[in-house]
Order: sequence, then structure tokens, then C-alpha cells
Amino acid sequence: MTRAWSSKQCAAWAWLAVLAALGRTTAYTDTEEFLSDLDKPVPTSDVQGVLGKKASLPCDIQPLHSEDEVVMVLWFKESDGDQPLYSYDIRGRSQSQPKLWSSPTVFANRAFFRGTATPAVLMLDNVMATDAGVYRCRVDFKNSPTRNLKVNFTVIMPPNRPTIFDAKRRDRTKLVEPYNEGANVLLICEVEGGNPRPRVTWYLENTVIDDSFEQRPDGVTVNTLTFPNVGRQHLNARLVCQASNTNLAPPETKVLILDINLKPISVTILTKEKQISADKRYEVECKTTGSRPEAYVTWWKNNRQLKRMAKNFSENNETLSVLSLVPGVEDDGKYLACRAENKHIPDSAIEDKWRLNVHYVPIVDLKMGSNLNPDEIKEGDDVYFECTVKANPKTHRLVWFHDNSEIYHNEAAGVILSAQSLVLQSVTRAAAGDYTCMAANSEGKGTSNPVTLLVRYAPVCAERRDGELFGALKHETVSLHCSVDANPALVSFHWTFNNSGEQTEIPPRLYSSHGHTSTLNYTPTTDMEYGTLACFGENTVGQQKVPCLFQLVAAGRPFPLQNCTVANQSIDSLYVECVENFDGGLPQTFLMELLELPSLAVRYNVSTNRTPPYFEIKGLPPGVSYRIELYAVNAKGRSDVSTIETVTLKGQAKFTGELV
Repeated sequence: MTRAWSSKQCAAWAWLAVLAALGRTTAYTDTEEFLSDLDKPVPTSDVQGVLGKKASLPCDIQPLHSEDEVVMVLWFKESDGDQPLYSYDIRGRSQSQPKLWSSPTVFANRAFFRGTATPAVLMLDNVMATDAGVYRCRVDFKNSPTRNLKVNFTVIMPPNRPTIFDAKRRDRTKLVEPYNEGANVLLICEVEGGNPRPRVTWYLENTVIDDSFEQRPDGVTVNTLTFPNVGRQHLNARLVCQASNTNLAPPETKVLILDINLKPISVTILTKEKQISADKRYEVECKTTGSRPEAYVTWWKNNRQLKRMAKNFSENNETLSVLSLVPGVEDDGKYLACRAENKHIPDSAIEDKWRLNVHYVPIVDLKMGSNLNPDEIKEGDDVYFECTVKANPKTHRLVWFHDNSEIYHNEAAGVILSAQSLVLQSVTRAAAGDYTCMAANSEGKGTSNPVTLLVRYAPVCAERRDGELFGALKHETVSLHCSVDANPALVSFHWTFNNSGEQTEIPPRLYSSHGHTSTLNYTPTTDMEYGTLACFGENTVGQQKVPCLFQLVAAGRPFPLQNCTVANQSIDSLYVECVENFDGGLPQTFLMELLELPSLAVRYNVSTNRTPPYFEIKGLPPGVSYRIELYAVNAKGRSDVSTIETVTLKGQAKFTGELV
């Protein structure tokens, strides 16, 4: 009977022919049994291997009976038909020295069967993608029936190493600028390849923070990480993107070390003194910590930056700034601020403030009362001054001065000091001059600007000459000079003549005026033209109330000398002083005579033209007593005598005799 052969059976017969040629047909005496085994159901196991790595294809070769043993193991790949691709032959050999054969077109030297392992495995080195498929392991025993096992071998294609991008598609694994504290980190991890497609996971250090990923049609797997509000605690932390599609090989990873710009944590002005003095130099220190990179430290005074006045020193995440400060008066009450910021981080500035308490010498300003017109003050008006004082600390003394002389409160005299005001009631021309006020505190004394008080007044005589006589001969012209003080200085004059109660005006042609002075050229011709001449000045304030008077008398003998005294006396000298009197209207000289007592003989005489007259005689004999007689002499004769009685030259004591 003819038997139909399957393809498997045909292949088996072909393999038997190969084995027969090799002398290996001993184990297959029953051809029918061998062929029937090909059609039996074969157990299948699933095995995975990683491309380029090692893999193990298991095959159970353990005999069912202890007295049985393996004689041969054959490996087949279904895609290659029924051609064996590896054999393990221990016929006539020990299991430790099997005869191995590997198809040079399939595994070549990459395969090795470990029969001593449990279970036995076919070891593959450097797994290739073409190694994937269904393998069959045939085990021949000495006594037991042949065993067939299938292995479904899957080759896993590892993914490529991840690439990390930021939102601008920049590769963040390269050198890119740091993140700012508080910023949101957006990172895209892309992984190409991998079969099966990999899982892409983000880790912060060893903690999973994002395991969501997208598998794109182009073969790229993407995990987009949004990591909000990075802070100081994340500095130098590792963000790890991990791609994995098997546990048989380590995952592919890419690490990003977080570089973060940090805001300053603190800023403190270390030297906040309770008080400082104006125009003195101070070194003010400010310390800031926490900024990365180092803080940018600036100084501000009432929101105005102080430039080029500070030096900064940085070390160990701290910055010390030293400001050289010379406070002025205008800085009192202002705030000095030390500001620290990270210039890379917007709105990162923090600051510490110090309210300056600047002590300074009082600043004093003097003004005349606001409702007064300085150019219109006249005698009899009330005047007041306001002294404004700006000082820190407060003043403890306020003093007023008139032409550098201190002013004291005197209500009776119309001088009133009240708080920071000075009131002068019913001023006279004596009140004119410069006024200042001075304030003092612990820092020193401050003096105000001078304010000049101008007092307008009607003319008054510059020199009072009441009772002064002027002598003139008839038809002799005398020049009488009338000088007045006045403010304003523009003065007009007029003269009057009074004799026996009758007053007449002097014609203007007889006198001239210049400034404060008027000169009258007067010529008496009769006895009735001797009398009192009066000079009146007038300005815009008014007319002179008390005129300047000149008594004109007919020329005659001079009047006696007055107040004659021995001013100095020694053993042999005398020094005598007098005051001249009316000269009788004519030029006069002065005469002193020494009359020796008791004989009254004239021993010495001395004359002089000096005014006031004084006399000096030396070389007098000691111990002699004298009477001194003194005269004024003019062309009309000698005046009455002025006498100093009994002067004795015997000591140093000054002696003043009585006038007769």
C-alpha cells in the first residue's frame, strides 16, 4: 500500500539521511515512531531577548526516568523549515564534553547550549533582529520517546537615548541659561525607536513625577513635563527622563541637573545708629544672603540711587556692601535703603530701610515782619523781626544782637523778646543797624543772616553847640557851618535870625547847601545885626524840630579859660591842661605864668596856640611854691585870669588848685 508523505515527514527523512551519512542513525531504529512524533502537539513558551544583548532559549531535557538519559538535542526555526540550526550530541560522550554544531548561516558562533543548566538553555550572544521567531527544541532520549518544545522568541528593540528639549526646542542637556526661582519648567523628552514602543517617564531624583507619554505615528514617544515653581530646594536636583520597553535591559536615560537663579533671602543694614551728625563721614554696612549668583546691592536715599559711593564684597552666597555716607542737613528724616536683587530675576529686589536722624548746627533765618516796608520805617514806628530756626536736636538758647551787641528784654525801653520774635516799640534812629539772631544746640551755634534796619528821621544837628558864641566885627563876614544828620539824606535848609524876640528869614542867596551841610556867610553892619542865627533842615520825613543855633556877638576880648588843672607834676616839672572858651570873635592864643610865692614875682611864662591848650614847664627848682595864672589873648586884649593856687614842687602827688 502506498503511503502519502507530509512535508515534515519528507524533511525528517532527509535529516535521517544526513544523520546516516554522519553515522548518527543509531537512535532512530524505528522510523515510524520518529515520523509520528512530528505530528504531536508541542508545548510553547514565550521568551524575550534584547537586541545586541544575550538571550536564553529554554529547553527541558530532563528525562522522565532516572535510568534514562539524553542523547541528542536539536534546534529548529519554523521560518527556516525543518532544517536543524543547532545540535547538541552526547552520544558516546559525557555530558560535560558534548559535540556541538551551529549552522554558520544562522547562529554561527553566537549560540551555545548549556545542557547542565536547569532547565537547559540555548544561549545566544549579540541578539539580532532576525533572531526573532518560533523555535523548536527536539530532545532525543536513550529510552524515552522524543520530546519537542517550542519557544516563541521575541527580539526587543531598545529605544534610542532620550533627548530633552525646552519650549523653544533647545537641547537642555547642553549648556543653557539657568531657570529663575519661581519659574515654571517646561521640558519635552523625546525618544525615537523601540519595539515595543517604550514607556517614557520623568523622575525627580528617584521619585516619579510624570509617567504620561504620547506615542506618535512617526515612531517618537514624547513625555512633556510641566514642573511648576522651581525653588531653592531644587537647586542641583536631577531631573531624569527614562525610556524603557523591557526589564531585560537597563532603561535609556537622560539627566538634567537643575541650575537655578535664586532670589536674595535677607538684606540687613548692620549699622543703624540712633543719631548721626551732619557733614561727618560714616561707613554704613549692609549684608545680604541667599542670592545666586551674587546679589546686586544698591543704596537709595528717598528713592534716589546713591552711585559710586559703596564697595561690595561677596563670599559664600553672601554679599557685604559698605557705603561711605556723609549726611547733610537735608537728609534728616529721610530713609536710607539698602536694596539687594538678583538681576536675572524680575521683581526679586528686597530692601532694608533706616530712617536717618541727622543732628546739625541750627540753621537760622531772620526776616523783618512781613507787613513792614523796610524802606518806609521812621522814628516812632513799631518794628518786629521773626527768627526762624531749623535744628535737630532742639535749640536750648536763642540770642539777639544789634550791631554785634546782645539785646536783652526790656519792656520799659520798648524791647520785647517773645519766643522767636523781637519787637522794637517806637524806634529811634539809634535803633538803626544790623540785627542778627543766634541759636544754639548740642551740635553748636548757628547765626542768622543780618537784617539791616533803616530808620527814617527828620534832620537833627550833627553837633550840639548850644551856647557857643561867634564873634565878628562890624562889616566882617563870618562863615557859619550847619551840619545835620538825616535819613533820607536829601535835605533842604533855611536860616533865620533872631534879635530881641523878632525872627526874620535869611535870604537864600546868603547861604549854600551841599548834602548834610549848609554854610551861611553873614556880615553884621549894625549892632542890631548881632543875635541868634538858626539853621533848619528838612527832608521827606519832616522839618527839623530843634534848629542848630549860632550866637553871633560883636568881637571883643576872649572869655577865660575853663577847667584848668595840673595834669602831671614831678620834682622839677609841671603839666597843665585847660579847655578854651569863646575867642571873642578873633583868633586867640593862650598864656600861662608862674608867680613865685609869697613874693608873686613872675618866674616863668609859656604860651601856646594848641587847642585845647596845654602847658609844660621843665627844670623848675624843687621845693618852691607857685601860683599859676592862665589867660586867653586876642587882638582885643587878654581875658580874665584863671588861677591855680599854691602848687609846690616837692612830690609826685597830683595837685589841683582852686580857681579864683
